[in-house]
Amino acid sequence: MADPRRRPGTMTNGSLAYDLDALVREHNLEEAGKVYEHEREARRPRPQPRRQAQAQPRPKASPLMVGGIVILAAMVMALIMGYVRLTTISGNVSQLKNELAVLNDEHVSLLTRYEQTFDLATIKETAEAAGMSKPTSAQIEYVDLSGSDVAVVYQASSDGVLGDFFHRVGDGLEALVEYFR
Repeated sequence: MADPRRRPGTMTNGSLAYDLDALVREHNLEEAGKVYEHEREARRPRPQPRRQAQAQPRPKASPLMVGGIVILAAMVMALIMGYVRLTTISGNVSQLKNELAVLNDEHVSLLTRYEQTFDLATIKETAEAAGMSKPTSAQIEYVDLSGSDVAVVYQASSDGVLGDFFHRVGDGLEALVEYFR
């Protein structure tokens, strides 16, 4: 048998036929390492040459975009003004609540003082001194309202179609003004 240490890949293993694929395998193994090297080189970033900034034409704003921006700005201003108004009203409401609490306390104290001024014994003595007395049954008169109730409602004369139209427009404007108050 041949010495296996003599040449790797040249062993016959009991067969004297040539191994035709041995060269192809060796070539593929050598090329595989080279392909990997080429792929690494291709992946490595290469410095790009510096480019000078070129002047670009200024883009023109479309009227639709300008209109949208104007509308958006108006809406933002309306929102800010609404917040300012809301803050002012909230401050007024809290001030009025504080004032209401003070007035309720004052109302209770005044009501207490008012009730203390009335002494029934004193009132009875004063009334008798003035000649006042309780009425007797002969002095009491009852009013009988058992008859039927009747109510008549008169409407103003109509001004016609044009008058009704102006009246309705006026009512609508009044409602609109009252809504935005």
